[in-house]
Amino acid sequence: MKIFFILLICIAAHAIEPYKKITIDSLITSINLYENKLYISSDAGKVEIYDINNFKKIKEIKLDKIYDYFGEYFHPRIFSTHTIDGENILIISQDSNGSSKIQIYNNSGFKKIKLNNTSFVNKAYFVDKDRILIGLLSNEIILYDINKDEILWEIQPSQAVFSDLIFNDRFAFSTTEGGIVYIIEIDSGKIIKILEGANFDNVYMLASAKDVLLSAGRDKTCGVYDIKNGEFKRLKTNFLSYAVGISNDSTLGAISDNENNDILIFNIKTLSKIDILKGGDALPNKIIFIDNSTIVAGFDSKNVLFWKLGGKS
Repeated sequence: MKIFFILLICIAAHAIEPYKKITIDSLITSINLYENKLYISSDAGKVEIYDINNFKKIKEIKLDKIYDYFGEYFHPRIFSTHTIDGENILIISQDSNGSSKIQIYNNSGFKKIKLNNTSFVNKAYFVDKDRILIGLLSNEIILYDINKDEILWEIQPSQAVFSDLIFNDRFAFSTTEGGIVYIIEIDSGKIIKILEGANFDNVYMLASAKDVLLSAGRDKTCGVYDIKNGEFKRLKTNFLSYAVGISNDSTLGAISDNENNDILIFNIKTLSKIDILKGGDALPNKIIFIDNSTIVAGFDSKNVLFWKLGGKS
């Protein structure tokens, strides 16, 4: 019966081609969505902002060039951006001599955030207008107060290599090369729970909505955790699972599925396969549910793709 059921859900999943594509002139490193604005970061020192209602570029932010170890002058790679108001944009980028830089951009220009810790900044987010959550490659997690210019707390969940960091209103979720997920209370910096068992190798990316957390793993597995009780399910993929996304109501998941860079859409409750999103020309680096029928993904190429579930455009 189990084999028959799996065959049925595989047949139900059908291929969908993208209905829209945005192409930029450099390699995409990440995408971030705020309301109707899509922020596309690149390896050429630019953040391009598009209106997803008409797909027109409305702004471009350019970073100054930097020097490398050999004295070469070049555009810095931007790793990610984040905003919670559409006005202040947190930008994580390369700095000179291989280090990293955190900046806040607004109409007044750039403000650099300086940390005493010299470890490479891997992730950073606005928690609110006054505080930034920061994940370092050394697996240290920091909460930084912008106005006070000070670190409120700093923890190192483990000695394992850092993989990813996300957050919701109250909690941060960090993970490592060992597949363990740490739940950290943002206000206190205390680790309140550990989730483990779904992945046994490096977790590349996390996604969370409501009481569900998804993990994309090197072991060809998407973990589906119930945050409250720690229980989990495992969805196997056909290749290393590099990217994962989740709908805001936590009913739908998205996971990079195979060597063709396809993205699998699945039902989180039943793990049944719904759709296969085609068209990716490189590894996906971010998958975002605009709503329960519209998906956008960035790739390690020059393209951002949009799909309608069920093939509707």
